[in-house]
Amino acid sequence: MNHEEIMKRRQELIDGPIYSIPSEKMSKISDKLADANPKSRDLYERAKDLIPGGAQHMLVNKNPFPFTIANASGSKMFDVDGNEYVDYLMMAGPIILGHNYPPLIDAVVSVIKEEGIGAGWTSEWELKATELIKKHMPSIELFRYFQSGTEANMAASRLVRVYTGKKKIMKMGGSYHGWYDPFIWSMHIPHSGPMDGAGIPPEVFNDLVCCDPPYDLDLIEKHLKTGDVAGVFIEPIGGESGATPMPPEFPKELRKLCDTYETLLVFDEVVTAFRVDMGGAQAYYDVEPDITVMGKVLTHGFPSSGGIGGKRDIMECLVAGLQPTKGRAFVAGTMGANAITTSAGYWAIKYIEEENAVEKAGLKGDTLSAGLNELFNSMDFPFFSYNFKSIVHIETAAPVAVDIRKEGAIVSALRRKEVVDDIATALLAEGILTKYGARAFLSIAHTDEDIDNTLKAFEKVLGMLEKE
Repeated sequence: MNHEEIMKRRQELIDGPIYSIPSEKMSKISDKLADANPKSRDLYERAKDLIPGGAQHMLVNKNPFPFTIANASGSKMFDVDGNEYVDYLMMAGPIILGHNYPPLIDAVVSVIKEEGIGAGWTSEWELKATELIKKHMPSIELFRYFQSGTEANMAASRLVRVYTGKKKIMKMGGSYHGWYDPFIWSMHIPHSGPMDGAGIPPEVFNDLVCCDPPYDLDLIEKHLKTGDVAGVFIEPIGGESGATPMPPEFPKELRKLCDTYETLLVFDEVVTAFRVDMGGAQAYYDVEPDITVMGKVLTHGFPSSGGIGGKRDIMECLVAGLQPTKGRAFVAGTMGANAITTSAGYWAIKYIEEENAVEKAGLKGDTLSAGLNELFNSMDFPFFSYNFKSIVHIETAAPVAVDIRKEGAIVSALRRKEVVDDIATALLAEGILTKYGARAFLSIAHTDEDIDNTLKAFEKVLGMLEKE
């Protein structure tokens, strides 16, 4: 499905009626889930006295309460009550080989046994992992590890300012670059401004330029002409992993603008690296960024994972100590580039490469997306699915597509979000775990049977929907 059709059909969903699961049916679904998860319920009651809100993770389904997962394997997750789920969250994207891929687990455990968890000094694994990253991403000459995608974006923000001598950074509305203060602006939803900015002083946003609406090249050029934008940050398939999709020609046009106005182009490849292509979205679009940001995908979900890479002259601004000819962007982190992280990165990339995982998982994404579209059409719903290889988007109520500047639009967006959350809960009751009911990350571990069962679950849930 091309970009024009996606945008057209998103608008049709916004202009049309909302299809939702009636409250009485949702009550039965919640009761069914609660009855099937007594141990999770008890653990949640304990958690409420230990954790704010009773859950650490923002992606968990909270209706009727967050479930506690006992283990995960391949395409499946199992909760403490013994319930099995086909998992399409895949830790929000990094798992493309399947949960706890045995060769990867064995390799990292072997490193831990032989070398320990790390010593705060250089490990050979960071060199081996970086050599593999450079093999697949020619834009990267030097690479520096951090401990999360958020931290890597923070470092990249500091780096672009030091290298260019300019103050401002630019992002697209609706894009997620972690929870670093300035990037909170218009996070998730275009035009939402400081909606999620409680606790952040307003002046923090003075040196952020947010392009709302996103991907407007004329608007971007207007800001770049001021001469004070140090770097432009994008999710290179569109905001929220393509939930706010961008025109396919946009990255190349943005590259030209950044070159013209001497601004650094930053690709946030926290989700896309080693998933849409072994060379990330930069290979997918054949565009070379100045800086590449990575996160959890770098280690296939192993912890303390993040990093930034780029051309030598830029990255050398991160070198410790005084540099007479260059500015220095101070960064640090005791746990960065530890042996667990870097050995996991090396072996993860190695196995993704050997398994041809990008293409295999991408074909599964094609199959699921096509199956959903066939189902939506056969049941006469205006819903649709599109995918970037193994990243599958499912549009039913399209809450992030709402222009919240219009009168009554915020109420509509919130209602649409509630509807999508209900669909996610109903799918969970059928043993299908998605990201917010609107996204699925496929892995090579997903089987034809998994996809068939997923389509059957969707068919059952669609049968519950009524027009509001």
